[in-house]
Amino acid sequence: MNRSVKQIAEKIIGRHLFLEEGMKQSSIFEQEKRLNIKIPATLKELYLTLGNNALFTDGFHHFAEVAALFVKDNKLVFLQENQSVVYWAVDLTDSKTVYQTSDQNFDETVEWYSEELSLDQFIEMILYVQCVMSDESFHAKAKSGFQYFASLDISEYHSNEKSKNFIDTLENDYKEIIRGNGLRIYWDPETILMYFLNKENQISDMILTCTKDEAVLDKMIDAYGFNQL
Repeated sequence: MNRSVKQIAEKIIGRHLFLEEGMKQSSIFEQEKRLNIKIPATLKELYLTLGNNALFTDGFHHFAEVAALFVKDNKLVFLQENQSVVYWAVDLTDSKTVYQTSDQNFDETVEWYSEELSLDQFIEMILYVQCVMSDESFHAKAKSGFQYFASLDISEYHSNEKSKNFIDTLENDYKEIIRGNGLRIYWDPETILMYFLNKENQISDMILTCTKDEAVLDKMIDAYGFNQL
């Protein structure tokens, strides 16, 4: 990872993290001892720096509490999808390959599918997803600065030339953060934009954005047809 978990989180919310937003090293060590494993460094850093920050741990998907981490097929299961359909785990053999499963019963045989992003890339992606998909209450508690949320429907994207041109040239005004796992995420210090891709590599549903700047929100609505959430 070119940047630490702490650096990524601070970049997203635009402030320094406080020590109390992370967990104590002793709690993590106790779980490692109980499971007789070493938690991969990036995941350990997430708990140490963000384990008590609900925006990043529970804002949309749900990171397991340290005491609830468990191992299946030599994979450490650490993340539950927001509707409890998909679970993600990291391979303890190489500490970087992320797998997902939709199997619900971990006492039986589980079918795993590898993600195209490494653990470092996957964690970075999830931190941005949590921020875009969380509601105002999580942001307010985390003092993230994000107050405004909007979406652009796929039909508007296809029918409105200004909307389509704006989305298709996001790299002109925003930095591309994530390209992979069926996602595109773009960022600047005040705004994040995100959309999902289908199997044909086309935008599948809608474009989502969150911003700290009301003027940016107004432009998204007036010029490009976004709807405030």
